[in-house]
Amino acid sequence: MFHLVPYLHFNGSAEEVLNFYKDVFDGEILMINRYGDSPMKADESLKDKIIHSRLKFGDNILMISDSFNGQLVSTNGNIQLSVEVDDANKMEQVFNKLAESGKTAMPLAKQFRGTTFGMLQDKFGGNWRLNHEEKK
Repeated sequence: MFHLVPYLHFNGSAEEVLNFYKDVFDGEILMINRYGDSPMKADESLKDKIIHSRLKFGDNILMISDSFNGQLVSTNGNIQLSVEVDDANKMEQVFNKLAESGKTAMPLAKQFRGTTFGMLQDKFGGNWRLNHEEKK
């Protein structure tokens, strides 16, 4: 059996992102490790930054860290996180929280395929697709 676990990297804002996503998804932070606690040599400017963290919400895990100095972090949209939401009201709440100070690419709307769907980029550059399948 396999479980796909997205690993998101940020340029110094991982802790803020981690707490934001924890709030958005009513999640639980399972682990936070900092560069300064690691046996790996790291620049002094990274010592309080996150080298590894795990956020759980529902049956999902996101891993989040700050990138190494000089490591390129891109939010060009080649990867989007798609979330299936069982409750339409909850999906609207999550979408609105993620959209705060972000960019909505496609507002939540009913689709021809019997779903409600929307796309956005959050204020940290995370690209999200939210989907709710209507009951038949």
